[in-house]
Amino acid sequence: MENMRIYVTSAVPEAALTAIDALQGVSAGEGLITGAGESRPQENSLVLFYQAEGAGKGEVRIPFSSIALVDEGVHHATMKRTMGVG
Repeated sequence: MENMRIYVTSAVPEAALTAIDALQGVSAGEGLITGAGESRPQENSLVLFYQAEGAGKGEVRIPFSSIALVDEGVHHATMKRTMGVG
């Protein structure tokens, strides 16, 4: 599961973003949705996960047709160079 920043098209109403913003673990507004999720090409959508009431996770599907750009975050890695003694 990746942390995603999803920039939606201007066709997505602000009221829809407000409803998504009310979900625990997801934030949305001004054309941007952030949260943990994954791509589901077979469903033509991205799925965001949120903490549902009670115990469990809920899912919000965002159709590819409503998405302008997706940023899946930057992954950092470090390498240490070692020199053998010989």
